[in-house]
Amino acid sequence: RHFWGWLNAVFNKVDYERIQAVGPDRAASEWLLRCGALVRYQGYQKWQQDYNGLPTGPLGKYKIEAINATDSCIMYRGFDYLDGLEHVTEITLQKCIYIQDECLQRLSETKNLQKSLLQLKIISCGNVTDKGIIALHKLTNLEYLYLSDLPGIREKETTVHILQQALPNLELELDLE
Repeated sequence: RHFWGWLNAVFNKVDYERIQAVGPDRAASEWLLRCGALVRYQGYQKWQQDYNGLPTGPLGKYKIEAINATDSCIMYRGFDYLDGLEHVTEITLQKCIYIQDECLQRLSETKNLQKSLLQLKIISCGNVTDKGIIALHKLTNLEYLYLSDLPGIREKETTVHILQQALPNLELELDLE
């Protein structure tokens, strides 16, 4: 188990020179696919899941619009890859064992995501607590938030109230015990 944690940390190491060389969307795509996530590009219906099948073409042609990190090993140390993404409208974090409050806080503080992110789903991420969910209040354009199977949420009513105060236009869907 320790070995896999170490290997996943290697997969999440940010290569800033790569971001400079190929642009933020391509570099983030490589990171996400390496970690087992899927990406969908603006103007395309199909999810990209094959690292070796990443589309080529002029730099900046493929803009990430959606991220599905179900069962992926993305972790905090890789989140710098998200900084340059300007077109991400939806993110799904499902069964992500390395996602914890700091990750959600980091997501919420990412300037481009504050502008573009409209939908967020957090499902079966056992290390997420009320603190992480409350941190999402900085995603001011968020329209839809789905929370399900999050055992770390202990103060459901308080957390929901704080989020709804901060984001009055947010549609919040809960499937929590």
